[in-house]
Amino acid sequence: MADGKSVITLKGLKALTEASSVGRRVKPVYFKVSDQDIGDIYPGIDIEDLSGVWYQADISGYIPVNDSTVQFILDIPQEKAIKYGKVFALYLEDGTLFAIAKPPYPFPPLMRQRFKVQFIWEQIETVMNFEDIPFYEFDQDVVHLDAVSTISLALFDVQEHLTVLEQFKADYYRFKSSTSERIQNHKERISTNEVKLQEHELAILDMSATFGEKTLQNSLEIGLLKQYIGG
Repeated sequence: MADGKSVITLKGLKALTEASSVGRRVKPVYFKVSDQDIGDIYPGIDIEDLSGVWYQADISGYIPVNDSTVQFILDIPQEKAIKYGKVFALYLEDGTLFAIAKPPYPFPPLMRQRFKVQFIWEQIETVMNFEDIPFYEFDQDVVHLDAVSTISLALFDVQEHLTVLEQFKADYYRFKSSTSERIQNHKERISTNEVKLQEHELAILDMSATFGEKTLQNSLEIGLLKQYIGG
């Protein structure tokens, strides 16, 4: 299984350092998610904000792992998951982009996106204020990322194939209907041309009969003329 990654930004490190030195605590409050990849992330990354943000909400919860480790839970309901979840960002109360996190592979849309982001800092609870974030004593209700994402990706792939199939069926019936209309039009044109051909044949026959009568009459007149001359 691929590994996700979470890092504290340059401004986040500065905020933690200042908090440690003056005895106050930083306060993570909300998160954003983007469908645009930002490439490799590393501790101290200097970034102002995410681009391609399509969802923002309060941090869903946190789980203390030990004195130096905490996990934040970022939860996006299925009905809100309209795009891929590729990059997540956590923000402090004052709007500082505190941390960046990337799942092992993007969360697909149309499925619940629930992501655990882990941070390590010496005596972390002395520099972080969690008072506005729901506390999770146990994480048994947090679905494992690999299972959810694998099933979600498979279902999303099936849905895409069904969409393509429906489009193919619509195109087929549209083409069939159009082809049937064209065939019917050709049949009507052929039938019309056959009628016209019969009319032309009858006209030719009439002309032939008229010409034959005139030829016969001329022959008779010529015969009478010869008799008259000879007599």
